[in-house]
Amino acid sequence: MLRIATGTMITSFDHLHLYSADLGASLRFYEGVLGAERVGKIPNDHGDYNHVLLLGGQYLVFSHYPTGMAARPPPGHADGALTHGFGVAHLGINVRRLDAMMAKLEAAGMVVHDAPRGGGAVRYVYFTAPDGVVIELTEYVVPEGLRPAIAALDAFNKFVHLARRSIGRVLIARATASNDR
Repeated sequence: MLRIATGTMITSFDHLHLYSADLGASLRFYEGVLGAERVGKIPNDHGDYNHVLLLGGQYLVFSHYPTGMAARPPPGHADGALTHGFGVAHLGINVRRLDAMMAKLEAAGMVVHDAPRGGGAVRYVYFTAPDGVVIELTEYVVPEGLRPAIAALDAFNKFVHLARRSIGRVLIARATASNDR
């Protein structure tokens, strides 16, 4: 466990929860275009379900807007963030081949904000995903000497993904069983 200076014990980043105006479209995008893996769904307090996906070893949770809440059209974007909002700029996701991923996004009808930026160590691009979520895709440009470290990181991330999948499926099964009682 990681000990934060304040004494709080943090074990990991757990999840990002996204409300969706069109849940089916959002799930299809994150699974079909970004390659997220569906872990399962958990009944929520609103008589509906939270759908749990795994992307890059991290959980993304999607659900319909609860009663009394509604989606608004997203504002415009500038420099990787919405032009007005509540402090969240974007969700960053690392990819191996940025240009190939951009082609996949464009084929899926996503709005890519600008041409890729950066160079040197990192190339990146922003796009707007369903429900107005701004996502930054990053591609690390590493020197030959760091490629073994990247391969080790890839292996570690795969292990984290597999472990979180197993844990997530067990927890979802328990949550669903306890709700059925």
